[in-house]
Amino acid sequence: MDVRDQALLAACPVVAAPRFGSLPDMPNGQRIIVASNGWFVQTRLDWLDSITALGLDAPAMRLPYGEVREHLRFSFGPLPIKLIEEFVDYGRDHLPDEVAGVLIYSRRTGNLRLDFCDAEFASPVRIDYRRPPMAADETVAVDLHTHGRAPAFWSADDDRDDQGMKVAGVFGLLDQPKPMACFRLVVNGLYKTLPHHPWQGPDALTYVPDDEDPGSWPNRWMRRAMRRWKRA
Repeated sequence: MDVRDQALLAACPVVAAPRFGSLPDMPNGQRIIVASNGWFVQTRLDWLDSITALGLDAPAMRLPYGEVREHLRFSFGPLPIKLIEEFVDYGRDHLPDEVAGVLIYSRRTGNLRLDFCDAEFASPVRIDYRRPPMAADETVAVDLHTHGRAPAFWSADDDRDDQGMKVAGVFGLLDQPKPMACFRLVVNGLYKTLPHHPWQGPDALTYVPDDEDPGSWPNRWMRRAMRRWKRA
């Protein structure tokens, strides 16, 4: 095998899902899992362990492998609502402009802290910013920004900027008593909508059951919110 292909496989291995046992442990990074019920990407970081479907269509040929189910686990537990509320308050204080912030994970403490990004340019429809400095053991786990008085949604700029591996959150309608929020898991250009998030209570950041359509709920929600916003 070409050494370049060896390097690629070492960086992102491909494994078959065991039929009778469990998936072997993996270090931090990502790998592709081929299963009888589709193919998946597993991501492991200091704060994250997730398996996300890349495709759930059963292959034309019956594969002799096991099945895999999606899951999402954070080492720090649920996102702390107190930090989210602090960010929302900060966004309201800076209306009508957008703001940005991050929840930073510390390997040393195992906890999250909130910090705000320095705006190089901010307006009601756009923000360019610099992330705050971090210690050697820290990394960004959650990337947050606001849309001011407009609804929360994922723009083309968000899709371009959301790279790497993290959770992303956007808040809108900050001039109303209860803001609107969208959260998603970002895995190197793959976006997984998280329809249950910290703004909705204790059952936060869990995947919808496999027998539900994960794309239908946020689309219906966005249509209703856009209608409310246009009437306001």
